[in-house]
Amino acid sequence: MKKILSKEEKEALLLLDMSPKVGAKTLLKVLHHYRSDVVRVLSDSQNNLSKLFIGAPLEGIIESRRLKLDKSKYAKYNIQPVFFGGNEYPKLLSEIYDPPIILYCRGNIDLLNSISIAIVGSRKYTSYSKSVLERVIPPLVSADITIISGLALGVDGLAHYITLENSGSTIGVLGCGVDEIYPTSNRQLGERILNNGGLIISEFPPGTPPLKQNFPLRNRIIAGMSSGTLVVEARHDSGSLITAGLANEYGREVFAVPGNIDSFASEGTNELIKQGAKMVTGPEDILSELDIAFAIGKTSIIAPENIEEEKIFKAIELEALEVDKISKLTKLDIVTVNSLMSIFEISGKVEKVRAGFRLRGKLKR
Repeated sequence: MKKILSKEEKEALLLLDMSPKVGAKTLLKVLHHYRSDVVRVLSDSQNNLSKLFIGAPLEGIIESRRLKLDKSKYAKYNIQPVFFGGNEYPKLLSEIYDPPIILYCRGNIDLLNSISIAIVGSRKYTSYSKSVLERVIPPLVSADITIISGLALGVDGLAHYITLENSGSTIGVLGCGVDEIYPTSNRQLGERILNNGGLIISEFPPGTPPLKQNFPLRNRIIAGMSSGTLVVEARHDSGSLITAGLANEYGREVFAVPGNIDSFASEGTNELIKQGAKMVTGPEDILSELDIAFAIGKTSIIAPENIEEEKIFKAIELEALEVDKISKLTKLDIVTVNSLMSIFEISGKVEKVRAGFRLRGKLKR
């Protein structure tokens, strides 16, 4: 659903989202049924609303009418709301079946549509995790890949830290409002992410506490924004396996680091490999599987020369696509696209990989 929202419509959605009874599914329903004028949901009769919503969502919408948007908190923490359907919204995340309608962002929102890998694992990691991440992350950073994790204790925080140590880009996804970084022991790490061109995001409005039920929802964002999810160490009952399962459900790659068969910390990762996850013993396993090995050391900026080129390059900037999919996305006929891709490949602007054609550099904005 592509809709350019007006300022008033965005504020209406922000008001609705302030109610804990209104979640992503309700907001998506609001966008669908009030497509021509989202603001109308705040003034529509209860009789009309009850035809579309029941129970807690209906109560939440009615409650929202008595709320007032506190913009001072947005200004204080430099919070930028990004809305589903807008150009800044993460393309990969928009493809999952239950995307958040609003992402509350602090930091560099350009990272929302960067090539990214999620790294998750145990909160009680061993020295093995540190050794693995110190080996895997630097080449990913060199390949201009953004590292996404949950800013939690353990492997999550370590992944962010090692990425920053290697001057890489990283995104922390919270299970609470972005105005308060949780856990508090990682607050300094969160500030370092923001001070070094990184990004912290959440689907929960400012002021939302870190409630237990929020974290499974947070996990779907980590998996949904990423081209693949790497699980480093995880026990058999680890929440990291939920993230891996979501990645698999969304059709994304699942990677797992093998571990000692006698180690409780590797029970989950070894099981993932038995179930078909890609075994990772080095960064090349990730890069080759995602067809982005070419990205190492790339610095070329590619400028489209006409509207057709711009449409095609935007379509394949973040993921490799076959000619028929490019034709469908750009609304250019398949014969034209096929001919142009051959020319672009010869000129070095695109590369043919396993999944189709992909841009060989960064698109000039």
